[in-house]
Amino acid sequence: MINIKAWFKFLVYLSLFVISFFNFTIAIFIFFILQIPIVKRSVLGKLPFNLDRKSWLKKETYKYKENLWLDLYYPKIETNNVVLFAHGGGWISGYRRQPNNVSWYRYLVSKGFIVATIDYRYGYLNEIDVLVEDIFDAYRFIKKMFPLSKVSLMGLSAGGHLALYFGLKYKPSVENIVSYYTPCDLLDIWKSSSLFARFAVSTTLKRLPVKSKDVYIKYSPITYVNKDAPPILLVHGLKDSVVPYFSSVKMYKKLREKGNNAKLLLHPFGDHGFEFVLKDEKTKDILEETIKFLRGDLK
Repeated sequence: MINIKAWFKFLVYLSLFVISFFNFTIAIFIFFILQIPIVKRSVLGKLPFNLDRKSWLKKETYKYKENLWLDLYYPKIETNNVVLFAHGGGWISGYRRQPNNVSWYRYLVSKGFIVATIDYRYGYLNEIDVLVEDIFDAYRFIKKMFPLSKVSLMGLSAGGHLALYFGLKYKPSVENIVSYYTPCDLLDIWKSSSLFARFAVSTTLKRLPVKSKDVYIKYSPITYVNKDAPPILLVHGLKDSVVPYFSSVKMYKKLREKGNNAKLLLHPFGDHGFEFVLKDEKTKDILEETIKFLRGDLK
């Protein structure tokens, strides 16, 4: 005789699985809709400078590993300084050719840097180790292509997290690391009011901090701060509604406590992605200080 109760439970679970699978994309869309101002800034924003749309000498595209691509933007002067740039998007979205990212490339190239910008796999289909592996492979690709180059790591938000985590844990040979509004301690995201931020980190880590605090600690860059870190620049807005600014403050304090060369720039009115929205002198100063830092001016 068929166990009606067990059969009914099986059908319920099966239905939930099917609905969850097919509605995953819709769920992401809903969370994006809830954060429309942030999405608008991320996708359509640009830096507060009037830059030549053809500020680079040339652009080349390479496949740095299976199904993943990398763009190289060359300045109009000869240089061996390369910035490996990782876009933001909460590990589950974003694209190397978004207008906001391209605005950064124009600015960096206009200042004499080769920019290597990459796509990496998304956290909703992959473990976070896979995303870090992509950063690692892109770095190796660049070092092989430019063996005498000075490579800097740079990232925005989730991209900044990957740059810091990779740079501090695996200790590649890099000149410095620049990280904008980054969750240096992933547990800090749960002190944010942003539903998207919480959704993104829990989707990427496949865990909630209540039961898996150790996983959040394991994948937090602040966990790997030792005395031999490369120079690090941290930038954050005090009004950040996605990643609390104190995440960068904690990171800066720990870097300094370990004797590392670190710099922290805070914008008093900056929200997440503030450099794409604000046109004030403070924003421009922060961007200019970023260029100085990348060039090796650590004062």
